[in-house]
Amino acid sequence: MKFEVKYKPSYAMLVATFDQGESITAEAGAMTYMTPNIEVHTRKREKSLLGTLGLSLIGGQSFWVNDYTCNSGSGEAGFVAAPVGDIKQLDIAPGSGYVIQKSAYIASTQE
Repeated sequence: MKFEVKYKPSYAMLVATFDQGESITAEAGAMTYMTPNIEVHTRKREKSLLGTLGLSLIGGQSFWVNDYTCNSGSGEAGFVAAPVGDIKQLDIAPGSGYVIQKSAYIASTQE
């Protein structure tokens, strides 16, 4: 998957370009546009109800996330943060990660 952050710094938008079969998970309400060949599925943030409730209540995150998958050809979708501002990519590896403020998460891939 390719992505680009456009309109920096004040009104940044993450624009993801999908090949067929590629997916991205995004915060509920972050999507601003998408091409018609992208399918959306809404699900709980965590596998367990208690884990999802904990993240929602304590972490200030949304109860739901959306999975966007390109069904055919290539597609494109744009995502923005809840508070208007800049967007930065954070690479996460096994054994390391980040603590971010609530409403800072926009989207992620499984890779």
